[in-house]
Amino acid sequence: MAPFEAMTSINHSGSNFTSSLGRLVEEESQQPIMTADKVDPNHPALQGSLTPPANCPSSKVLNFSPGPTNLPAAVESTILRRCFPDPSTKRLGSMALSHRSPEFGAILRNSIALTRRVMEVPPEYEILFTQGGGHGQFAAVPMNLCPNKDAKATYIVSGTWSSRAVIEAEKYCTPTAISSVNEDGATFTSFPSAERIVAEHDPDSKFIYMCSNETVNGIELHRLPVFDDVDNTTVPPLVVDASSDFTSKPISWRKSNVGILFACASKNIGHPGITMVIIRKDLLGQANPFTPGFLNYETNILADNVWNTIPTFNVDVIGIMMEWILDQGGIEAMEENSVAKAELMYGLIEDSNGFYGTPIDKSSEHRSRMNVPFCVAGGDEELTNLFLVECWNRGIVGLRTVTPFKQGIYLRASLYHGVSYEETVVLANFMKEFAARHSISKDVGETTMVAENISSAMEPASPDSSCVDLSIFSSSPTGVDMALTLPKNFKVSSYTKLSRDMFAPPALAPASTTLR
Repeated sequence: MAPFEAMTSINHSGSNFTSSLGRLVEEESQQPIMTADKVDPNHPALQGSLTPPANCPSSKVLNFSPGPTNLPAAVESTILRRCFPDPSTKRLGSMALSHRSPEFGAILRNSIALTRRVMEVPPEYEILFTQGGGHGQFAAVPMNLCPNKDAKATYIVSGTWSSRAVIEAEKYCTPTAISSVNEDGATFTSFPSAERIVAEHDPDSKFIYMCSNETVNGIELHRLPVFDDVDNTTVPPLVVDASSDFTSKPISWRKSNVGILFACASKNIGHPGITMVIIRKDLLGQANPFTPGFLNYETNILADNVWNTIPTFNVDVIGIMMEWILDQGGIEAMEENSVAKAELMYGLIEDSNGFYGTPIDKSSEHRSRMNVPFCVAGGDEELTNLFLVECWNRGIVGLRTVTPFKQGIYLRASLYHGVSYEETVVLANFMKEFAARHSISKDVGETTMVAENISSAMEPASPDSSCVDLSIFSSSPTGVDMALTLPKNFKVSSYTKLSRDMFAPPALAPASTTLR
């Protein structure tokens, strides 16, 4: 029996929205009626809450967050068993291992070897585990490849994350930007072509930088550019921020002249707190002398990845995730599943007669498979809020999270590896059902919302509901205001229900879905 439950047995014929898969979400519970114009703006669903009510009909939380997010259920089950062993085994989990112990050394080598195998990383590349996330790499890349501020670089600016990267790079090098911003000066719906990059890049650049999937903007390069008819020895090496699409498709390392690829773990390959950096060896030894040691690629490679204390648990998790990918059929199966989930969502949007919309045109070759942006009823605020509340009541969360960016009219369904095809069908089924219960009539250019009474809106927690005493989660002395012991952004409202289920450990998956 396979150590993980096979994914490839999933039926990807996503057009059947009356599928039994939809039974994962039951019929609406009999709650007091709420109409679209009465959604409380302080409802937790509108504040980015990821904890649905304890009585929601779903058997689990369906998390469509843009990251951090879940890993596949079988992976999380294996992590729980392998990384947190029973004391009777007389074995330490990776979280408790010294980063220079022989036990962790074996884990580190295994995770690197599995990554190399999954992504077919050529031998001329080194694999590093670093800290500081994507923002850390926004600084680390120019510091490692540009010996001084006068060194040149070319940045492909195609959305939010590449925009942030070039702003950070200006501190350490002299960048030239090739932007695909639309005429409005604010939105992005495409990438510059390879021909344009070849024509406009600074030939003295130490590197050409790009982000292969812009999570906020919903656009993705499904294949890295190949600079045809150009000698790759004269074109600057490509630096790729693949934080949100790494392991979802193959990488043409040599053909695309990849010099560095980095990926934060918390989308598709692990938990927050670790970033993978894959660097071609010939690019080492060029760092600015002011580069901090923990960001210096050469320093860390010479120290075998343990120049400082790296997050041992996170390295272990990445290895387990890579094992799961191999068990599912490798990178080809990952791409097949990503395509199927994205096609299901975009197909529903296209077939909704305008009830749902997306900023990325159907004809675009850059629609993201990882992050599907969509609006409800042309961005109608009240109907969008009702949509989010009803999702939350059903255990569907993460479609609008708290971000430092402008909210806008679009929600996002993020379809990382932790979101199964079946779970995507559950969301699609609900979206179809929600659209069927509302109609849009257009008269002389005006859009009018006709809202029906909805029986699925959640009432505030009742006094006799099963809640947990907050004091059991605090070590504060008697008499201290409990609010002081909660996170600063934790807002206790009339909707908040803290249940024991929220703090319970995850249930173990059946033995057939875990590694031995």
